[in-house]
Amino acid sequence: MSEPRPAVAVLLPVALLAYALLALGVARWWVSALAAPIVAALLWRRHPRARFAAYVFFSVVALRGLAAGAWAAVLFAAAAVALMQTAAARRAWPRLGPGRTRAE
Repeated sequence: MSEPRPAVAVLLPVALLAYALLALGVARWWVSALAAPIVAALLWRRHPRARFAAYVFFSVVALRGLAAGAWAAVLFAAAAVALMQTAAARRAWPRLGPGRTRAE
């Protein structure tokens, strides 16, 4: 039997889907609305590059929020990056070093 999914591995993909709906409906940020579900799917499937994809996505969200003065987006991105630093997130999405794979 597989080990249970950590709460952070459920919370972050769900938060990304909610963000996608808000980005599409409220802010009209089409690219973010399209990218967020892709990153959520990578995180949900625990893809080896999901952590990197999430960092890139949240960095872009933060920069776009700063440029547009959308402080809620900046706070969301900062909170998500902080959440990615927790031990549970590191267990769900281990950091990869150069030349390493998950199988090692």
